[in-house]
Amino acid sequence: MTADANLVAYRPNTPFFNYTQHSVAEAVEIDPKLGPGIRINGDDDNGNGVKDYHDTSTKSGGDDDLVRVDVLGSGTAFTLAWTTGRIKVWTTPTKTAAIANGGSVTPGESIWVEYVSATHTTGASATMTLSASDASPGGTTTATDSVVFHSFRSVVIAIGGNSQDPSGFGDPNLGTFTMAGALYDQGYDVHMFAHDKVTSTGRGAAYNEVVSAVLKRNADNVAIFGYSWGGGATYDLTKALAANTKLAPAGYKLVFTAYVDGIRHNAISAEARLPVGTAYHDNFYQRNDFLLEGNSVAGAHNTNVTQTTWGKSLTHTTIDDSPTLQSRLLSHLITRVVV
Repeated sequence: MTADANLVAYRPNTPFFNYTQHSVAEAVEIDPKLGPGIRINGDDDNGNGVKDYHDTSTKSGGDDDLVRVDVLGSGTAFTLAWTTGRIKVWTTPTKTAAIANGGSVTPGESIWVEYVSATHTTGASATMTLSASDASPGGTTTATDSVVFHSFRSVVIAIGGNSQDPSGFGDPNLGTFTMAGALYDQGYDVHMFAHDKVTSTGRGAAYNEVVSAVLKRNADNVAIFGYSWGGGATYDLTKALAANTKLAPAGYKLVFTAYVDGIRHNAISAEARLPVGTAYHDNFYQRNDFLLEGNSVAGAHNTNVTQTTWGKSLTHTTIDDSPTLQSRLLSHLITRVVV
C-alpha cells in the first residue's frame, strides 16, 4: 500500500447554505483568499457570558462558527499539525474533545476547527497539514496534504425582494441569492435575508449579523446588496448601522452597497437615496415597467439596463436573474471587499 493524505475542508456553517454540499475545491484549498474561511469565534452563542473561543461548552446543536474538515487517506499512521496557536481542533462541533497539535487522527473522521484569536490570519499563517505514512515490507512511503484557513475580515449581506425567501436558495429565479452563493463559494462570509428581516428602523436579524461581525468577529469590511424591496431594506439597514456609535470605533467600514431595481421598503416608489456611509454604491435599474422600476441614485455608479444591449428587455421581475448583471455586480464587489 502507498500512503495517501487528503484533507477536505468545507465552507462555513451558515443559515440556508448546506455546507456539506460546498467543500473547498482542491485547486484553491491552500489559497489564503479562496481557501476555507473561518470566523473569529468571539460571540457567545450559548449565552453564558463567556466568549465562545474561551468556552468549551456550546449550545446543544454545536457551535456554528467551527469549520468541518474531513480526514481521508490510506496508510498505517496519520498525524495532524497546524502552524498557529490561533486554531483549536475538536472531535465534534460540540467540542467533545480537543485534538493535540501533532496528534494522531483516523482516516474517515470529521474534525472541527475553531479560530480562537481576535487577531487575523496573514497569508498562509493558519496552515493545517495531514501527514500519512505506510510501513510495508517494501519500505515506508509518506504523503502530506494541507489546507490554509483565512479569518473573515468582512461580512456580506444579501437581501431578497418581496416574497423571496433564502430558504429557496438554488432557485435560478432568486438572483440575489444566486449571487450570494457565488460569493460563499469564493470564500466570503455571506448571509442571506428576506427583506422583512430588516424592520422599518433598519434593525432586525440582518442588523444583528453585521453588529456581531464587527464587534465580536473583528470583521470591519461590510458589504450589503438587495433587490427590489431588498434595495429599500439595504438603505434602512445602512441608516441604522450608521447610528450605532459602537461600530465606528471598532473599525466599521461600509465598503460596498448595491441596489438591483431598488424600491423603497414596503412602498412602490424607486429607492433613490444613497445608502448611508457607503464608500461605493452600484445601482442597476430598469425603466420598462410602469409600476415597479428603479431610478438613478445621486452619488452612485448608475446603470440603466434598459439603455444597454444586454439588458434592454429586462423587467422588474427578471432583472436580478440576468447573468450579465450578476457578473458585473460581483466583480465590483470582489474588487472592493476583502475576504
